[in-house]
Amino acid sequence: MRPQLSRLQFVFLSTWLILGTGILTMPFAIGQFVVRDTWLVPFLFPLGGVIVTGVIVLFRWTFPRQSLVEGCHTAFGPVVGRAVSLWWLYLMFVTECFVLREAAIFINTTVLPSTPNYMVTAIFMIPVAYAVYQGVEVIGRTAEIITPIGIGVILILFFLAMQHADPSYLQPVLADGWRPVLQGSVMIWAYAWEFLFVLQLGEEGRQLRVGKELLVTILILTLAGVVAELTVTLVLGPSLRSTIYPLLEVVRSIRIGDFIERLDTFYVMGVITTIFLKLSLIHYAFANGISQWFGLRHYRPAVWSGGAAVWTGSLFFIHNNIALLNIILYTVWGYFTFTGMVIPPLAVAVQRWRRRRSG
Repeated sequence: MRPQLSRLQFVFLSTWLILGTGILTMPFAIGQFVVRDTWLVPFLFPLGGVIVTGVIVLFRWTFPRQSLVEGCHTAFGPVVGRAVSLWWLYLMFVTECFVLREAAIFINTTVLPSTPNYMVTAIFMIPVAYAVYQGVEVIGRTAEIITPIGIGVILILFFLAMQHADPSYLQPVLADGWRPVLQGSVMIWAYAWEFLFVLQLGEEGRQLRVGKELLVTILILTLAGVVAELTVTLVLGPSLRSTIYPLLEVVRSIRIGDFIERLDTFYVMGVITTIFLKLSLIHYAFANGISQWFGLRHYRPAVWSGGAAVWTGSLFFIHNNIALLNIILYTVWGYFTFTGMVIPPLAVAVQRWRRRRSG
């Protein structure tokens, strides 16, 4: 029997699959389109989230207990199916490279400015690969331990930052209309497509009601987004657009008396931990997909070799912070939307057509 994820573990991992890096980059990305009304953007997240959830549920109904790679091979056959699923493997690989480099740039910016990128990415990738090698249950249990602590610390930091809040930064509401808000919502819809990685959980998630759990996750993410965007806008105001890590600047603003400051240390530790969870889940999906594509009996042979490939790709694909931000603003949405709207629905349509034809 293959390891299983509990429903609570799945919700926690799905949450950090979006917030792991979203807590870093989403406020900045949204702030490039809208400033005063950023808190309205998360309310539009459920629209994209429900669409993605619908695609995932439809695929799992059609291919029960199969991953996306296995489903493509079942629907399209061994040859065409491998060609289609190769794009999915490529997307997982590029996304993992992107997340790893994002973590390295954040660590270089905050705590290790003199350490080379290749060293930071290697040091970060080794425990990720080790956790994946131990199994998905280990990742799930780690999420169970970290999530309550992380949420508690973040909420306390946000509350303390409210001493610098200025309600005038929120006014006038919708002075520029809905267009900037809708433009900002495109970014969070791109992040919603990261839910697709749960499609690589086949037997591991057979006891899950994925649709229900993802809807719960969407509600959690919407609430978290509203709280985060309100905090950022109330504290930073118009300067939000010129800050790469807005939430980090919010936490750095906290001063209690003359002796309690630099609480951003807790924020940095929390972000690194949540990125670890996100990267671990993606790497598990990537290693699992490689093993299924090559017909291996187990995913473990692909863990360390796949980790080495991701480490190399993170250094060559993304050269600096500017390239990272350009990918977030202009590229990510197209990659994920094309993949999510084409590959799973096409596999479902072909499989149902084949069933009707044979039956």
